[in-house]
Amino acid sequence: MLDFNIGCNTIGYNMRIGFMVNDAFGIGDGMESERNLEDPNEEARGFYQNSEEATHPLCEGSLHSALSVAVRLMSIKSDWNVAQAAMDSMVSLLGKLVNPELNIPQNFYQAKKLVSKLGLSYSRIDCCINGCMLFYKNDAELENCKFYGHARYKRTPGGKMVSIKAMHYLPLIPRLKRLYASMSSTPHMKWHHENKRPPGVLSHPLDGEAWKHFDRTYPDFVSELRNVRLGLCADGFTPFSNSGTPYSCWPIFITPYNLPSEMCMTCPYIFLSCIIPSPRNPKSLIDVYLQPLIDDNYNYGMKV
Repeated sequence: MLDFNIGCNTIGYNMRIGFMVNDAFGIGDGMESERNLEDPNEEARGFYQNSEEATHPLCEGSLHSALSVAVRLMSIKSDWNVAQAAMDSMVSLLGKLVNPELNIPQNFYQAKKLVSKLGLSYSRIDCCINGCMLFYKNDAELENCKFYGHARYKRTPGGKMVSIKAMHYLPLIPRLKRLYASMSSTPHMKWHHENKRPPGVLSHPLDGEAWKHFDRTYPDFVSELRNVRLGLCADGFTPFSNSGTPYSCWPIFITPYNLPSEMCMTCPYIFLSCIIPSPRNPKSLIDVYLQPLIDDNYNYGMKV
């Protein structure tokens, strides 16, 4: 994981940028021959090409790349809550002060576009104000709740129509693909099959009766050892309790249970999946907000 502290030294920071790209796309010292045992598909080739282009040094001997500059700019904007117009002004001034031949972003949009090549995307999905439905898939064009008629949009003082409530969904599939693209995680994705404990020993979810019942129920899924099993976690609320603390948003996390215990519950492998905005606990309506995640799992044959 990257540490975007403003005071970090340049050399260490750029080394971590390189580690991030190498780990995300499975390229690095000593790994090239292993990665090339099987030709990547078209999507993977695009990932490799974009990451290699983005990490070219700005000039000979430079410790910075266009990617490291873009990531640092986005980090500064996030850490200090800088307005986008202010960022554009600062980046514009930076471009006038340095060599114009250096390939640095000319504005915040270009910086964001460059970082997006790594596939760190998200979807913004409008919701009913009461959380009873998402304006999603077949309902994406509706302007009112199909159950109770609540409006989807409101008009701002400037006359612009904006959605009243929207959630953010961070696609899970690209992050799971990276588990098989990175040489540091690929060997561990079959750990759950290769490290079963004797009866009576419980050290991982695979040793529990629920896991064994699942194996008996879905033998076709179990036959492919690389299939991903996921655990779903929520922070700050429980679906059927009134004890949730009031927050402005509610996060949903996913972790792959294929990995050993010392990995699957650590920060790099706990994936933020959904951010649900509301001052109220989602409680039993949580299934409404999980629709995009459930669809991803259904389409790719994974089990939660």
